[in-house]
Amino acid sequence: MTTTVQQVFEEALTLSEDSRVALAERLIESVVPAPQVVSEQMEVVRRRIADLEAGRVQPVPGPEGLNRVRESLLKRAAA
Repeated sequence: MTTTVQQVFEEALTLSEDSRVALAERLIESVVPAPQVVSEQMEVVRRRIADLEAGRVQPVPGPEGLNRVRESLLKRAAA
């Protein structure tokens, strides 16, 4: 029998939150992005560093930034 993505997903939902996070991290790390994607991401990083160094933006602590992302995703999902 072939395991489907949906079956793997449903099984993953039975894991603890910490285990789901660990699984998600491992899955993300297993994907090799295309060189063009890496190049574009690095350009964004360089631009953001320049903005920080120039004082055009203020840094946000990691936990606060993650909370903002989660809230934004929840709003999108509810829309």
